[in-house]
Amino acid sequence: MATQCDKQVPQCGQCIRAHEPCRGYRDEWDLIFRDQTSHTINRSRKTLECNGASFEVTPSTPPTRGLDPSLEEIGVNYFLQEFVAGGRCPSRGYLNYIPTVYSADAEHLTLATSMAAVGLVALATRQPELTIRAHAKYSEAIRLVNNALASSVESVKDSTLMSVISLGVFEHVSNFESWVRHVKGAAALVVARGKSQFARRPAILMFNQVRADMAAACVQCIQPFPDDLRELQEEATKYTTGSDAFWLLGVLATRCATLFAAVTKKNTDRTSLIPMSWSDFLEEAIALQSDFQHALSTLAMQEPYITAGQSGGNATSVSFNGQYDLYKSSWAIRLWNNSRMVEIIVSEIICWLINKILTEEPAYPAESRLKLESKLQYSLNIMSRRAEEILASIPQGLGLVLASGSHMPQQPIVSGCYMLIWSLYTVGKCPTISGQDRQWVIKQLKDISESGNIAMALQLAEDLVSTESIR
Repeated sequence: MATQCDKQVPQCGQCIRAHEPCRGYRDEWDLIFRDQTSHTINRSRKTLECNGASFEVTPSTPPTRGLDPSLEEIGVNYFLQEFVAGGRCPSRGYLNYIPTVYSADAEHLTLATSMAAVGLVALATRQPELTIRAHAKYSEAIRLVNNALASSVESVKDSTLMSVISLGVFEHVSNFESWVRHVKGAAALVVARGKSQFARRPAILMFNQVRADMAAACVQCIQPFPDDLRELQEEATKYTTGSDAFWLLGVLATRCATLFAAVTKKNTDRTSLIPMSWSDFLEEAIALQSDFQHALSTLAMQEPYITAGQSGGNATSVSFNGQYDLYKSSWAIRLWNNSRMVEIIVSEIICWLINKILTEEPAYPAESRLKLESKLQYSLNIMSRRAEEILASIPQGLGLVLASGSHMPQQPIVSGCYMLIWSLYTVGKCPTISGQDRQWVIKQLKDISESGNIAMALQLAEDLVSTESIR
């Protein structure tokens, strides 16, 4: 009689008791997309009549030409395998909501073309001859997206927004500036869709994706989170549960971006009329840090993970310091790491503010000074701990370690390369990391750039090298 999987990690408890090897599990969700590709492509050959221009094609992109249906199917299927099903991970990828959009709008050519473009460029890391085809498909997808955006009917479809989100993955092949422009375009589309979009669950998940990307872009560009997106967030909150950790943490990320921009503006612009004092900013930052603790405790219950490797070992190509953690899915890895990145930034803000106050106010009361110094050490410890946790997620995130704990001596999974570059970069910028550890992070980013053909990973690695040289 077959053993019923209880879906525990790193191995199914039923398999352990039966003394059988655990092969991992797949839930019914993973089967949704399997029979959709041919159906979608074969029935989606009509030309859209409207023209528009909201997204730019990379200048070096070759002119578009049609692909053989079989090659397009390969691209779509590879995209679904890597980014939706999670590659070698046991469950859902971090774009796990696509099957709902894909099935609900199966005749949408734009979505199929966008997925094919990303799938082909991802597959080109193993088959370089597909690179030109991938860029051709990208050009076609951009044209279809622009046409869709010019149509009052097509522009509000979930599949159009999903097309834009998926093409954002392609922009990692270009550079940081191209990615930021694309994120802003996706945000503009979300705003144009209005408040009514949130009646559908997939729209909430897509908004969360755009919100996370925009928060990251705002932090890196030192800009406040846009007011129009924040107003949409307030509307979307009505359609979510307060217990959804991914939603709570996303709200905190938007607050962090706005706080960081305000603190930076006050420090650099002496003519700024910002009424808040450094102590006011510190109080807000500490409150944000406290809210993170609550949200992370909720996340720990909803998406638990375990530590498999032992700390204190030697750094290898698979794990850092011999330690790695095991999660149930790529979605969980991304959610945890996004949260850790933001908490590191919040802690950095707190440390900077405390040092600023202690430096500019030498007559600060002794008792209050001790409390600030204690909070400073607490925040430094948080940064150090979160950085270690991010590094411990890298082996499974890259698909080099399975949820069962077994090692896979293969190339990293492409989706993992895309997913982890910001996490690695944040650790590399963290003030608590040692020079030796930063060199390890730089090497990982360079390896990801080479194995995943991701130009932005190399750009971020070079930024860390320049940061290291001026320390």
